[in-house]
Amino acid sequence: MTEALTEKNFSSSQVLQTKCGECKLVCSVAPVSEQAGSFYCGRCRPEGIPNRPFEKAAKKVIFPCVFGCGFHSFGKDALEHEVYCMNRTVVCPFVNCTSTNTLQDLYKHIIGCHRAYVYDQETPKIHHSLHASSKAVGLNCIKVDEFVLLFFVRLYRKADIVNFEYNVCLVWPQNFERLRFHNMQLRLEIEVPQSDSKVIKLIQCKNIGNYYDRSHCVNCLLRSCDKILHEEFNLLLHNIPFHVKGNSEVDVLYTVQECKERAVFVKVPDGLECPVCMDYMTNEIYLCDAGHSFCARCNRFQVKRICPICRHEMNDVRNFTMEELTKQIKVPCRNVLIGCKFVALAADVLQHELLCRHDLYLKPSDFGWS
Repeated sequence: MTEALTEKNFSSSQVLQTKCGECKLVCSVAPVSEQAGSFYCGRCRPEGIPNRPFEKAAKKVIFPCVFGCGFHSFGKDALEHEVYCMNRTVVCPFVNCTSTNTLQDLYKHIIGCHRAYVYDQETPKIHHSLHASSKAVGLNCIKVDEFVLLFFVRLYRKADIVNFEYNVCLVWPQNFERLRFHNMQLRLEIEVPQSDSKVIKLIQCKNIGNYYDRSHCVNCLLRSCDKILHEEFNLLLHNIPFHVKGNSEVDVLYTVQECKERAVFVKVPDGLECPVCMDYMTNEIYLCDAGHSFCARCNRFQVKRICPICRHEMNDVRNFTMEELTKQIKVPCRNVLIGCKFVALAADVLQHELLCRHDLYLKPSDFGWS
């Protein structure tokens, strides 16, 4: 396509025939940018400068799914569908494995080639040893009922602090209703014997995102990935620090399993917890372009200003309605499943949790961090 074509209006057929110069897929994902006569879609260049005449025409076009599943959508919804399309070809996330499969067949591949890392309902106690300044990366596949989950973890030590970073994503079935999924939660238990530390963390389904191979890759965590379309993305959304002063070698043991316990307590509205740090949101609350809310800290530090849930752009638009709700709705202490009965406004609960006697979760403030 030539430079001259950008100076006049695009027809619908021209839009549907324009393919990205990088991924060779139809340019159905904005922003669509142009360089040296070639066009590039928002999948490959999410920060590209939009070609206004093209995008104006594309807003009126209904695009077929690029993977041939039969789904049709406007361009603004195309990427959201592509992320979980059952026909999408994905690269295996395990280290040094270059096998490609459709999303719905990925679990069969993992069972066939990585059986040692596949568990039903729960993992055994997984052990890592860390020396000074050492790192460890792990990936395990957990099948809970009909749901296939991937648990990514990276451990690294800096001086007297061991950081346990993790994330959980849903491989299959992926859809945005996930009606049978909404009651499930996982129980993550971490032990560091040298410091007598034990953490129990409940991972709710709303904090489990869809698997996206460009962002969820063990080779990327190891800094050894050579795939040009993979992103420098905040894959490991959650971090739990441990203080291990005076220990030359540290053992970290963890298990992940479905939590079947159900406590009777005040229902927490889903939107009151930040989906990144999982703290209650208070004071300033911000929105991404698709409407997901984040606390001020996570909005400020999110990598590349991309929402980790839907991958839309994050900005500085305030969610004033939610800010008012946090000043009116009482919520429970997050240690409710281990016996705490404290209920108050979100800001008061955050202060209470710093000193909660039921607390098994170590916070950065425990080590004097801000």
